[in-house]
Amino acid sequence: MDNPISKRQKTQKETAASDEGQDFISNLPEDVRCKILSYLSTRDAVRTCILSSKWRYTWVMIPELSVKEDDFGFSTASEQMTRARLVKFVDILLYLHNGPIFKFKLEAGKSCRENNVRVAFIRWILHLSRRKEFYEFSCSSSSQHLFYLPTTLFLCRGLSILNLHDCRINLPSAFEGFKLMRVLELQGCVISGDDIEKLVSSCPILDELVLRTASFGLSNPYNELSLKICAPKLKKLIIHGRFVSLLLKTPCLVKACFDLEVRLARVNGRANLVEVLGALPEVEVLGFHQQFFAYLAARCLPDCLPLTLDKLKILSLDVNLASPEEVSVMRLLLQNAPNLVELNLTNSTTDRGDRFSQTNSTMTCAGLWEIGSGSFFMSLRVVELYEFFISRSELAFLKFILASAPLLEQLTVIKEQVTDAREKEAVVEILKRIPKVSQILQITLE
Repeated sequence: MDNPISKRQKTQKETAASDEGQDFISNLPEDVRCKILSYLSTRDAVRTCILSSKWRYTWVMIPELSVKEDDFGFSTASEQMTRARLVKFVDILLYLHNGPIFKFKLEAGKSCRENNVRVAFIRWILHLSRRKEFYEFSCSSSSQHLFYLPTTLFLCRGLSILNLHDCRINLPSAFEGFKLMRVLELQGCVISGDDIEKLVSSCPILDELVLRTASFGLSNPYNELSLKICAPKLKKLIIHGRFVSLLLKTPCLVKACFDLEVRLARVNGRANLVEVLGALPEVEVLGFHQQFFAYLAARCLPDCLPLTLDKLKILSLDVNLASPEEVSVMRLLLQNAPNLVELNLTNSTTDRGDRFSQTNSTMTCAGLWEIGSGSFFMSLRVVELYEFFISRSELAFLKFILASAPLLEQLTVIKEQVTDAREKEAVVEILKRIPKVSQILQITLE
């Protein structure tokens, strides 16, 4: 006969093993549990403290913190209550955190304009500045309520990644620089040209710089500022904003994109094509967008450039193909890019007019493409053309490209407007009649 005591003991052991198997996550090492929490928002990670005794203090060790204002509001909460909950949460979070903090991200929304949040922010930054391991900080606010960035941030000298959105920035006079900064992004920020120059030049190993939709001037975003970027180690540069002149000292730049938002009247006579391209001897990927080509073409052009862009592989341009000045700049640029592999071009012509009109400007542009044509592009494989309506100046450019690229594999033409099947067929027929030197070319019309 079976012993009832042994049966009972066996059942208890099986039950205990089953319970342990169901909660195997809690038995994982603490560093693994921290890794799991890193995939949650910081607020949700803190909430796991109620799961069990083993989870109670796991959240105090997570090294990356991310706080969003939206996480603290609910349908019946006032803005004041949301702000109070946000401030209280971050205060407790930083006070109880018992491990290293590598990254801190704050999305403050509308709260940034309130005095209690701004005071709390100074307190938080002072706390983070005392942590030697702290190296990445991101802060964003509502674009309609720019956040006045506390100068205490510039005490965090160990920062290597700084990402600021919709902030007003004033560098303190005693700023000594971020000696470890590698990535700097200012998006929608208001900052003076002098402070941009000082900030960038004070980051000696800066590798990536992004200035997007920024106003380089605190009082008047359209004032005539000279934007100066001096970064000897910089490899990636993206500028999208408003400025009148640009001076670059970036000998190691590999990827560059310039997107200028400004009226043409404000750049006439101020451009310097030689100065801009002379700062890009190592560039491999290059983009000129919106009004930047007009900026380059606003001054008398040289007969040749001081250097050849031997390493340039991908070129993306917004060009007015009905402008003789911009076409001249484009020819100079293409002639000095012998190893170009991919060309993406958007026609920014504003006055479409008659497709085959014989205006002086149109005839001049068409003639510029006929001068000295030859096999410039021995490496060109892909050409994509956007906003085309197949005008005389555009056809002249196409003839130039197709006669100069013996290894061209793909030509994609994306028309300005959707066309019916009959017009599309007629355009394809026009493209097919253009002489080509490439035997492997495929043409696509969209």
